[in-house]
Amino acid sequence: MKVSRRSFLKTSALALPAVTVGCRSSLSAIERTPPTRPSALSRVNLAVIGCGTQGFANMNGFLQDPRVRVTTVCDPVLSAGRYSYRSEKTCGRAPAKMRVDEFYKNEDCRMVADFREVLADPSVDAVLIATPDHWHAIQSIMAMKAGKHVYCQKPMSLGISEGKEMARVAKETGVTFQVGSQQRSSSEFRVAAELVASGYIGECMSCEIGLPGGNKGMYGHANSICRELWRAPDYFTPEEMWDMWQGPAQHWEDNSFIQGIHDPMCWRFNSRTGGGMITDWGAHHLDILQWTLGMDGSGPVAIENMVHDRDPDDRIFDWAANYSFDVVYANGFRAHVTNKLPNGLKFHGKKGDIFVARGKLDRPEFLKKWNEKKDLKGRDVHLYRPRGGVSHEMDFIDAVFSGGRTACPCSVGHRSITIAHIANICERLGLSSLKWDPVAERFPDNADANRLAVVPHYNGWTI
Repeated sequence: MKVSRRSFLKTSALALPAVTVGCRSSLSAIERTPPTRPSALSRVNLAVIGCGTQGFANMNGFLQDPRVRVTTVCDPVLSAGRYSYRSEKTCGRAPAKMRVDEFYKNEDCRMVADFREVLADPSVDAVLIATPDHWHAIQSIMAMKAGKHVYCQKPMSLGISEGKEMARVAKETGVTFQVGSQQRSSSEFRVAAELVASGYIGECMSCEIGLPGGNKGMYGHANSICRELWRAPDYFTPEEMWDMWQGPAQHWEDNSFIQGIHDPMCWRFNSRTGGGMITDWGAHHLDILQWTLGMDGSGPVAIENMVHDRDPDDRIFDWAANYSFDVVYANGFRAHVTNKLPNGLKFHGKKGDIFVARGKLDRPEFLKKWNEKKDLKGRDVHLYRPRGGVSHEMDFIDAVFSGGRTACPCSVGHRSITIAHIANICERLGLSSLKWDPVAERFPDNADANRLAVVPHYNGWTI
């Protein structure tokens, strides 16, 4: 399968091509359709686009909702192993269909390789987009313009320009959009945010955020250091599905498959397809920071004190393994972000600290018995809670029926992940600090940073 053993040429991190602005596919066009709302007695026909680790997880969540019927599964991969965080699962469109058919006890689930077949299907009401990051924007925008409601996995964009356009189209089309920032549907994060925002720990002007580190394979995959060029594996079936998987991402020499960044779960470690751990987990914890500070419609004014170990000559693993930086807001609030702290958020107040992580909420002794239902007062900050109180997926379906908001709408997810994108741009430019204008959504007086804010697209796909 090996194509070549030659070394890659070293190129500058700033060597980006010109970018076409607009929204199109140079391939078959999808007819523009207004979104529809199902009646109270009907079901939402949902298609799964991206049948990997997170796609399976979200699909299982939707299968539990009797208001949903998963009708279609789509992935350019037919069936492949080494998915999930320990490489122990087999995923792809064939295993996804098997799971759906087993659940419904029939063989009705449709299986396709090209997502445009899903968008052209008038029977599909909503889509779950759980593809690698470089596909999120184009697939979401095409789905919204086709009248489909969208649940899009985080990080919702590969860069700032994509997120801005996604938010614009979501507003224009009026579809229901849920970003997969499921921590907003978890009670421990909501309670922590309400306690801080309502002043229960006193004045709070700082926070520490721990994210994972690493830049070579998902959580230590043994094969992830492979840098050689290979022919694409046979699980891209038909053969042209390797080009579909790459989509708008720039092809490598000889259109090669590189195991270290193309194996399942590894694509996030190269900038062509992902944003490293800063976007992967920053999409979660920076989102909770924004929620707590009441900044869903805005953002910080600077990234400061950036320190990292990114190798500017490494074209393959081109994100830092270790990093730290400060997120600075106009009122002086400062969040220190690093991979050297426990995973989670610790808010520092004059009366005490609150630490929150998944399944964990540590608070001062005087707040141990505080209960959201009975102790949250009318003057306090009351944050959004899912109407059904069950899951992020069910919250999305609630909004598809009602036409109301979701826990994390497109515009909110865009503002949250923008912080991670700013940090990554600061890293790529080799700067210790970078100013940001959250109103204009631009970098003041920094042409290089504004150029990196625009995501390049290739192979006939543009946005």
